[in-house]
Amino acid sequence: MVTHSKWFWLAALASAWFADFLFWGKAPGISFPIWILVVLLVGFVLSWRTGSRPSLWTILLAVLTVGFAVAETFRVNAMVNFASLVMVAGGLVLITATFLNGNWTHFRMVDYLVEGVKVVWAGFSRPFQTFSQPPALPEGQPAPRSFWRKAAPILRGILIAIPVVAVFAALFSSADPVFSNWLQRIFNLEKLPEYILRLVLILILAFWLVGMFLHAILPAAKAERPDPAKPWMKPFLGSTESTILLGAVNLLFIAFVIIQVRYLFGGTANISETGFTYSEYARRGFSELVAVAALSLVLFLVLSTITRIEKPGQRWTFTGLIILLMANVLVILASSLQRLMLYETAYGFSELRTVTHVFIFWLAALVAAAAVMEGVQQRGRFALALLIAVVGFSASLVLLNVDGFTARKNIERAVQGEEFDAAYLTTLSSDAVPALVTAYKDPSLSSQIHDALGLTLACRTVDQQDATPQPWQSYHFGLAQEAKLLQENADLLSQVKLFRDDRGFYYGMWNGEKLYCGRAGFMD
Repeated sequence: MVTHSKWFWLAALASAWFADFLFWGKAPGISFPIWILVVLLVGFVLSWRTGSRPSLWTILLAVLTVGFAVAETFRVNAMVNFASLVMVAGGLVLITATFLNGNWTHFRMVDYLVEGVKVVWAGFSRPFQTFSQPPALPEGQPAPRSFWRKAAPILRGILIAIPVVAVFAALFSSADPVFSNWLQRIFNLEKLPEYILRLVLILILAFWLVGMFLHAILPAAKAERPDPAKPWMKPFLGSTESTILLGAVNLLFIAFVIIQVRYLFGGTANISETGFTYSEYARRGFSELVAVAALSLVLFLVLSTITRIEKPGQRWTFTGLIILLMANVLVILASSLQRLMLYETAYGFSELRTVTHVFIFWLAALVAAAAVMEGVQQRGRFALALLIAVVGFSASLVLLNVDGFTARKNIERAVQGEEFDAAYLTTLSSDAVPALVTAYKDPSLSSQIHDALGLTLACRTVDQQDATPQPWQSYHFGLAQEAKLLQENADLLSQVKLFRDDRGFYYGMWNGEKLYCGRAGFMD
C-alpha cells in the first residue's frame, strides 16, 4: 500500500476541483498558467511531505513549463499557442518521469519514448495501489486504520442518505410550493445533469493526477541513469553497407549542391535561361528541400544506431561521410532559405512563411550540432540537442510575435512600392494590432496604405463591440492589449466607414473594391 495516500488524493481532488473552477464554461486565459503553476506547486509540497527531494533539473523544467504556459496568455496566434501547449505537455511529462533524478538530460531518443509511455500508464495504474491492503503486522499488534478504512463509512453513509433524502424532499416539494421554490433556488435542479458531469470529470482528473504524483514522487522502482553513449539495440548492419549508402547519398547531394550554386546563388540570368521565373523557381521544391534535411537527420540516427563498427578505420570513414552529409544538408538548407526569401520578395510575408523562416535556422543549428557530435564521438547526445532545438524554436516563436512581425514586414514591403495585400492583414490575430496601430499613426505613410490599415483596425473594433464580457479566469494579456489600443484610438478609427452586406459580413471600400473583414484565404 502506498504511504501518505490520503495526502495524494486530497491534493489531487483539490487540484481537479480547481481546474473545474477555472475552466468550466470559460474561455482559456490566465487560468491556464495559474493551474499549471498550482499543480507543480502541489507536486513540490507533496514531495516535501513525503521526504523526497526534486532534482535541480526538475526545477529548471518547471520554470520553463510555467513560462510556456504564461506565453499562452500573451500570444493569440494559433501556431504559436499550439507550440507552447506542446512544450507545456512535454514539460509535465518529463517532470513526472524524472522528478527525483533529472535523468532527462541523459536520455537517448528511445528513452524519451519509453518514459513517456510509462508516465501515461502510471496515470491509469498507480492510483489503484492506494486501495491495496497494508502489510500484515505481528500477532497481537493492532493494525492502524488507513485513510480509506476511515473514509469508507462516511462515503457509504452519504450514498445511502442521498436517495432517502431525495424521496422525502420530493414529497415535501409536492406538498408545499414555497418549500419547492426554496429547494429549487438552493440546488438549481435544472442543472443537476451538468453538476453530475462536472463531478465525474473532477473524479477522473483527480484519479489521473494521483497517478502522476505517485509516479513522480514515489516511483515504483529506482530509475537507472541511461548512458547516452550506449546503443539501445545491438548493431547489425556492416560498415561496408553503410559506407556505400552514405557515399551514394553524398554523391547525389553534391550534384544537387553544384546545380544550386550555379543557378540559385548565381543570379537571375542563370535561372531565367532555364525557362523559370524567379518566383516560380523559388516556390518549386521548397518543402521538398526541408524534407530532405529532416530525412537526412533520420538517416544519421538510424545508421549510427544499426551500423556495426569494429575497426578504427571504419569509424573514421563513417564519421567523415556523416560530416560530409551534414555539410551538404547545410548547403541545401541555405538553398531553402534563399528560395523562401525570393518567394517573400515576390509575394510578401505570411504567418506560415515567418514560422518556416525561424524553423530553418533551428533545423540548421541541429544539423550543425549533429556534425559536431559525430566528430567528437558524442552522437548519443543528439536527443538532448533535439530537445534544446525544439524548445528554442518554440520560444523563438513566442518572443518574435509572428503576426506582428508579418504585419510589419508586409507594411515595409508596401512602403517600398510592392503590392499590398490589405485583405490578408484582416485575418491576422490580435498579436498584429500593436504593429498595425503604430504604422497607422505614422504620418509618412501613403494615403493608400493608411486607408487600408484604417479599414483593418476598424474591422477589429467591430469584433470588440460584439465581444461579451468574460470572467477573470479568461483574462488574456494579448486580447486586453488589443482592446486598450483600439479604445485609445477610437476617435481616429470612427472616421473609417464600414458597411454590412445582406449576409451580415462587414466590409469597407478600398481602391474602389470591397475589403471584407477577415475574409482572406489561407496563405502558404
